[in-house]
Amino acid sequence: MAEPTSYDGQGCYTEHGVSGYGVAAKLSRKESMNEDFVKNMAESMMVAIAQNCMDLGARCIGHIKSHIRTAAGTVKADTIGTTHGSYSKGHLSEPVTDLYIAINSIVQGIPEDAVKAATLEGMHVVSEQRGLSVLKEKEHTYFDEFDFVASKQDYIKQLEEQLKQDEDKNTSNGN
Repeated sequence: MAEPTSYDGQGCYTEHGVSGYGVAAKLSRKESMNEDFVKNMAESMMVAIAQNCMDLGARCIGHIKSHIRTAAGTVKADTIGTTHGSYSKGHLSEPVTDLYIAINSIVQGIPEDAVKAATLEGMHVVSEQRGLSVLKEKEHTYFDEFDFVASKQDYIKQLEEQLKQDEDKNTSNGN
């Protein structure tokens, strides 16, 4: 069997192959958000990101997924393309005003910078349309690596600490 071909040592992660981007953010809204609101927002966000990627020239959407953690429960949402719609599952025991979201976008046919731009634009536009503020955001590793095995409180604390580290760096750099 022939050895697989690798371009620039990046395997399939090339401009014409598969690119990915991940971001974690804290979102907040003055009015409480119930489970249906959060699921609808997450599904809309996944489709908006997919559409942004296609508009930038993506050949296909591999998988765009999110995991939302709140003090009242979790919601996951994903899509494999704009023509496929989106799906969400999870449960919130009560309405919330704050949530943490991790988004991973895996796309074929556009470079990582384009996937990043499409992901961030989709997150910000849908958040703004729904009355949410993006309080903090940070590039995030692919979340299947730890797949949210920590408790809800531990994970929220972990995200808060990650986002605070960036805030502390910006403060010490005069930003």
